[in-house]
Amino acid sequence: MSLLAPLYFLGALAVGLPILFHMIRRQPKGQIEFSSLMFLRPTPPRLTRRSRLDNWFLLLLRALALTLLALAFSRPFLRNVSLSDAEVPGRRLMMVIDTSASMQRAGLWQQAVDAANDVIDDLQAADQLAIVSFDDFPQTQLSFDRGAELSPEQLKVTAKTIVADLAPSWRGSETGVALSFAGDIAVSYEIANRGNEVENSQGKSDDAISTSVTTGPAQMILISDMQVGSELESLQAYAWPKELRLDVRQVNASDRTNASATVLQPDPEADLSADRIRVRVTNSEDATDGQFSLRWDGIPPTNPGLQEFPVQVPPGQTRIVRMPQPPPGVTALVLNGDQHAFDNRHYLVSPEAEELDLWMLGPTKEDPRESLAYYLQRVPLSNAYRNVSARRVDPTTITTAPDPKKVRLIVLNQAVETALIEKLALYVQQGGRLLAVLSGDPSQLTSLTQTINQITESNLQVAEATVRDYVMFSRIDFNHPVFSSMADPKFNDFTKIRFWNHRTIGNVNQGWQVIANFDDGDPALLEYSLDNGSVMLMATGWQPSASQLAMSTKFIPFAFNLFESGGRGTASNNYVVGQLLDFKPSETASITTPSETRIAFRTPSDSKSIDQPGIYQFNEGDTRRNFAVNVTEAESATAPLSDDQLERFGVVLGDNVTTEEALDNQRQLRDRELESEQKLWQWLLVIALVLLAIETLLGMLWTRRGTGQLAEGGLG
Repeated sequence: MSLLAPLYFLGALAVGLPILFHMIRRQPKGQIEFSSLMFLRPTPPRLTRRSRLDNWFLLLLRALALTLLALAFSRPFLRNVSLSDAEVPGRRLMMVIDTSASMQRAGLWQQAVDAANDVIDDLQAADQLAIVSFDDFPQTQLSFDRGAELSPEQLKVTAKTIVADLAPSWRGSETGVALSFAGDIAVSYEIANRGNEVENSQGKSDDAISTSVTTGPAQMILISDMQVGSELESLQAYAWPKELRLDVRQVNASDRTNASATVLQPDPEADLSADRIRVRVTNSEDATDGQFSLRWDGIPPTNPGLQEFPVQVPPGQTRIVRMPQPPPGVTALVLNGDQHAFDNRHYLVSPEAEELDLWMLGPTKEDPRESLAYYLQRVPLSNAYRNVSARRVDPTTITTAPDPKKVRLIVLNQAVETALIEKLALYVQQGGRLLAVLSGDPSQLTSLTQTINQITESNLQVAEATVRDYVMFSRIDFNHPVFSSMADPKFNDFTKIRFWNHRTIGNVNQGWQVIANFDDGDPALLEYSLDNGSVMLMATGWQPSASQLAMSTKFIPFAFNLFESGGRGTASNNYVVGQLLDFKPSETASITTPSETRIAFRTPSDSKSIDQPGIYQFNEGDTRRNFAVNVTEAESATAPLSDDQLERFGVVLGDNVTTEEALDNQRQLRDRELESEQKLWQWLLVIALVLLAIETLLGMLWTRRGTGQLAEGGLG
């Protein structure tokens, strides 16, 4: 026999009370006062060796009744079989392991492996397991379906092998994306398997599925350092399943101080001759030290003045320091003084200015101020990454199609020969940008229109528009790159720019996109995409005789965007691990890694091959360009997150139930079911009440018999 509430059986100790009361002789109820005893102190009866048990049968009945009452409150039941591990419902476990760069801190990864192996060792025969690893993107390492095909022992061996093969990467922590990804897998698999248990009224499966599922709701186990730099914002758009609980197994580093240094990119408009460079140093919030030093990697011993630069950064704060420009040959900035070296090296490549051209094909003017080229040449198109030469080119000197990699933009303001039209068409097809401006000599208008029609295979019709006073831009597409930088309400007011004349463009087919209109309804700026490049058509000019555009503050960003959006763009020379490269892929392009391994760069997805920080080189033909790849700054924020950060996004937290706890819970449920079915406590109460009734009846009879004998015998 077993007891559901064994503590209640302590009430059986009350059996001693009837025995004690039975052995204490009570004071007689009748009292007779004697004059010789009235001054004596009354003494109650005491239990002495001469005290003896009277009516031991009544005592036995009372004790037995109290014992039965205590046993009834203890909820007894008969357990016919013991609960085995095989009878415990299986668990559906989704284990999510963090493999981001911050897990490279000393001791963290071994803690993560041990935590994962603890979960695997606790698996029972009916359990299901899936494993997802993540850094900046989640990956399924073991699916529920694959695990279901393995025996329990095979599942443990396979899972431990998968965990042993994992290793921290150099990428960031997209924890929110990983939890959403794993949550969808866990819940969708649970729903799918519940569907397998649905049976019709005849007891047969509607889909003739023979398998049945005995697992409970899915449980997720997250093994991570839960650092502050983890991305959780994506959980805002994810409805966390109410039945899914997350058990966070957080790993912690013994040394908490972690700092990082980042070389800030110079302003493209800044003077590159400055002898100082800005460096941002950040210290973790839970750091115990704030004294660090900076040095350039590769400084020769002959220059000891540039060896070490001390810097003090209190915990949780950031400092901007100015260091001397690195000398030639330096490839990295090294930070010393913290406990973790995974983010202490920041690679850098000095800007390599490209030599680019802007060609202007148009007639010369007696008054330079009426020339389109005059204003374009005064726009500061050059910066730290490019040197732009804006110049007028004689069309007769162009013998081959311009190279879009070299000539970023061509402004056309005159008709050209048929041979040159073919070269311009090839230039556009290869990725160039051609801007045709319908302004200037009216006699050139028809010929220029025919040139545009031949390049774009269109049939545009252009005529001089009738303008009473002036017109203005209207219905501007601020999503287009030419106007996107002026989309802010502070800068998108074009009402102060007046156009004195323009051309009407008709018969515009579907291949043309209208970027801006005049307020009289005529198109002002159009674009036609042709293979890799595009042709733009402007119905007016920017010189003072045509408009106020060149004299306004909008002209510089307008011209800058025209040039910037053309060609292949200026590629950056600084990236983080996992970021797509700005370089244009091709069949001949390749990337040389820091280990001198060359990988193909045919599609943008080939950027995934860049999986560690260092100095890389882009190669295409005769082009060689170095670029630096670093760990994302967010990984350096290694202070631990609090649990309420996850709860704010609706995540339901809860500890995972181990096999021992599951057995204990199942045993309690089984015991309650048996006790509820047997209801032995009711029979015990009935027996106890019967015994009390018998005891009361016998007590009354024996009391009356004793009173009668006393009356016959008197006091003696």
